[in-house]
Amino acid sequence: MKTKLFVAGLDWAIDTDQLKSIFGQFGNVVYAKVVTDENERSRGFGFVEMSSQEEAQACVDNLNESTQGKRQIVVKWKEEKAR
Repeated sequence: MKTKLFVAGLDWAIDTDQLKSIFGQFGNVVYAKVVTDENERSRGFGFVEMSSQEEAQACVDNLNESTQGKRQIVVKWKEEKAR
């Protein structure tokens, strides 16, 4: 079941709590994280995990190419690494 999403193009001012809030409009957010550098500044991307595939799909459908803050974000399925 796919529930993990990759989010790119985040506004530099969006933090993890705000990311969780944005995605929480479409269901239960299990995990959200804005990736930061060694100085705790946003790197402009992050990851979100929703509690169901339906909720994750709703996020892709509604948030991909939407404007959040001052930037347009990209929301797509997180690619699983081969082990």
